[in-house]
Amino acid sequence: MGQDDVFEVSYKEKKVRVQRHSLSGQVIFRVLFSDKTPPLVLHRALNANATRFWTSIPEGRQLEAEEIGPLITEYLQKNQK
Repeated sequence: MGQDDVFEVSYKEKKVRVQRHSLSGQVIFRVLFSDKTPPLVLHRALNANATRFWTSIPEGRQLEAEEIGPLITEYLQKNQK
């Protein structure tokens, strides 16, 4: 994992640490919280209409995925080289 694969975003007025990983040709993001919230793994998927959306792996934390995913997208767009 390179230095650019770890970054922080603000979520609910707190910083969360995001780690980008490549797994079987797919990019996933592991979100680490500073409190006792369990880590969250996110993936950008395609639905049947070929629309991209953020989802949690495993399923069950969709609300957090929908809130944090766009923050990751925004960070990556601002920091592309």
